[in-house]
Amino acid sequence: MQDELNNLHQQVLAIFGQPVTITQDNQSINVTGIISRELIATGFNDNVLQQVTVVSLDKALPVKRGCLIESEGQRWVIDRPLKDDGHLIVWNLHEDRS
Repeated sequence: MQDELNNLHQQVLAIFGQPVTITQDNQSINVTGIISRELIATGFNDNVLQQVTVVSLDKALPVKRGCLIESEGQRWVIDRPLKDDGHLIVWNLHEDRS
């Protein structure tokens, strides 16, 4: 069953994904990821929603906080993981101001 789920996640990346460059420790790799905007609950009692930019990447990739993400001329820095379904991890992104 895990193989079928992994194949499904790879198909999702192939259909909805876009080219993404991950830079970490002066080394870059080109992968496919899904960059989107989501609403997440913030504040006391989760009563305030905030729009954030996120990227969905394959769990097997060597990604951690502080990695630089580049796609279509835009740059972000990875902050923290928001969701992990065992195959894809959704990472919170902050705009790179450097």
